[in-house]
Amino acid sequence: MEKIGKISPSALERLVFPFQGKKREEVIWGAQLGRDCGVVQLGKELISLTCDPITGSSFHLGLLATQVVVNDLICSGAEPVALLVTLIFPPGVSEAEIETTMRELDEAGRELGVSIIGGHTEISEAVNRSIIHCTGLGWIKDGYLPDVSKIEAGDYIVMTKGAGIEGTAILFSEREKEWQNLLDEATINQGKEFWKMMSVFREGKIALPFHPHALHDATEGGVLGAIWEACTSRGLGFEIEEEKILIYPQTQALVKLLNLDPLKLISSGTLLIFTPAPLPLLQALREVVPAEVIGRVTEEPTKIVIRRNGEREEIKECPQDELWRIMQSVKKNWEINFSLTGASSGGCWDW
Repeated sequence: MEKIGKISPSALERLVFPFQGKKREEVIWGAQLGRDCGVVQLGKELISLTCDPITGSSFHLGLLATQVVVNDLICSGAEPVALLVTLIFPPGVSEAEIETTMRELDEAGRELGVSIIGGHTEISEAVNRSIIHCTGLGWIKDGYLPDVSKIEAGDYIVMTKGAGIEGTAILFSEREKEWQNLLDEATINQGKEFWKMMSVFREGKIALPFHPHALHDATEGGVLGAIWEACTSRGLGFEIEEEKILIYPQTQALVKLLNLDPLKLISSGTLLIFTPAPLPLLQALREVVPAEVIGRVTEEPTKIVIRRNGEREEIKECPQDELWRIMQSVKKNWEINFSLTGASSGGCWDW
């Protein structure tokens, strides 16, 4: 298994999903492809649980970790309540770095309405940079559970905001110096601020009363990866139109420089909604965020993207995230050629 990033769906089916411990009647939903939360019933209450690590960024760890876990809870139909946080720092970490991470966790928790109720903090030689892992707990108040198991052929796929939000934030923040001779200062600074768009809390809250079949935050694998997972879990396909997908100018600048596909770039902050009735939902969403129908779920399991040039591209497997592809290619000392407005320069990154 040479690729870095999440292991493939086929590997999950072989190596992970068969091993889920004792089956208990309290467990309403367990692990499944395309499902980010488990749901348990305790008495009359439905509780949603999820966890996520942050491994692709060294910036804004506390903010990012809180956002991605809260995003998953919202997508399960839950009101986010609490977080458990594990922090593992490398030797040499300063007290200021630890405090900064905790301040970010605290500020994000206050903004999103979640309490930090415990966890674990240590310094370990097992890591060469800081790792944060959060477990989130949410309360499903009205009993409605959007889930990938409810997706049906004919469902419309609604997308909020643009593609590649998180990847844009990471690439501009982690490698800011690489862009200084290639992009204008405004584009660089705006790209670094994409962290502020990575929550789907607001649009998730708006979508839930419309009882969509499923909500899915487009994390690793980007928009295409999220739709692929959700539809594959039901044995269904999809047809989406690239022309309908918003690509922010800052992301488009990276597309030109790195020859990457923004539809495969990690995109926390982009919410995908599977629904049989998109129009009332779109009207409500557009009051706060950009939103568009980008395609439909199909009975035929073939997965198609209609590219901007009209080409019909079949997506035969869940894509590796473009962020990891770039990082992996750099680690192998491959040269990345940058080109902008006809000019080009070469460089090797030292991630």
